[in-house]
Amino acid sequence: MTQGRDLNLDILRVQGYRFFCNKLWNATKFALMYFPNETKYNVHSSSLPALSAMDRWMLSRLALAVQKVNAGFQQYDFPAATTHCYNLWLYDLCDVYLEYLKPVFATGSEDEKAGARQTLYTTLEYGLKLLSPFMPFVTEELYQRLPRADTSCPSICVANYPTDADTPWRLEELESDVDTVLKMVHLIRSTRSEYNLTNKQKTTAHVIISPELNVEHLRALMRSLQSLANSELSDEQPPTGCSILTVSDKIEVHLVLKGLIDPQKEIAKLEKKKESLSQTISKLQQAMAADDYSVKVPAEVQKTNTEKLSQSQGELEKLDKAMATLKLM
Repeated sequence: MTQGRDLNLDILRVQGYRFFCNKLWNATKFALMYFPNETKYNVHSSSLPALSAMDRWMLSRLALAVQKVNAGFQQYDFPAATTHCYNLWLYDLCDVYLEYLKPVFATGSEDEKAGARQTLYTTLEYGLKLLSPFMPFVTEELYQRLPRADTSCPSICVANYPTDADTPWRLEELESDVDTVLKMVHLIRSTRSEYNLTNKQKTTAHVIISPELNVEHLRALMRSLQSLANSELSDEQPPTGCSILTVSDKIEVHLVLKGLIDPQKEIAKLEKKKESLSQTISKLQQAMAADDYSVKVPAEVQKTNTEKLSQSQGELEKLDKAMATLKLM
């Protein structure tokens, strides 16, 4: 006789996945509007045509999801598999790529639209296949609505499951660059939200990037994603009186908010951040000044602390400049 085990069921988790089903349905139906009537598509082959950076980013994220989901099955780690499916649909496709596509289909060239359509179709087909073992009914319904050129497979239940060989598109450096740009976008959106700016109130962003980084590439990515931040990227020098958002010790965003914000409130916010950074620097310096620091502390931790100290000092210097600028408003 074995002893039973009670499992706690969080009804809010169930509700959350119900909302995810709605998101999956609505996102796919919305994406299908970008495909003209009577057109059919195949997924990308292993060798890609000329695509935009964001198309290649989306395929890279898809390749990561395929890799992680298959690894989850092999290791019987089903939570990891479902998490990567969830992240692909919710964060990569819905939050970023579909929003990026709106201006592409509104004002992009025919070549850009063609590349975006095939990339979007590839993501939808492989994304639904990844989800099908966990959500067979809704994925089957949506799969049957895809504009498939190859209709030899009657059902998603018997379709070939995506493998690493099908998706050799991983570009980790590009993913890292897009993550950096998305951090800029999130900072801009957070700042706009703090000051209750509406979507109709477009802001102008000036991005200052250290020459050590790939400046033109990062600026091009930011220009591609500027619609996500309800802002326009300017190539001119930033004027005085901007809100300065520190992305890292090598990147900062000057957001033109003159006439829309209270400078004193902004200075008070930066003072709090400066105090927090000062405490971090003080603790690190105190720890690194100990006599036995180089002997007792592992080399990896020493390296991490040195990098953290350097970055924090760089951010503190930029905060001082930002506060001096705001005082001029």
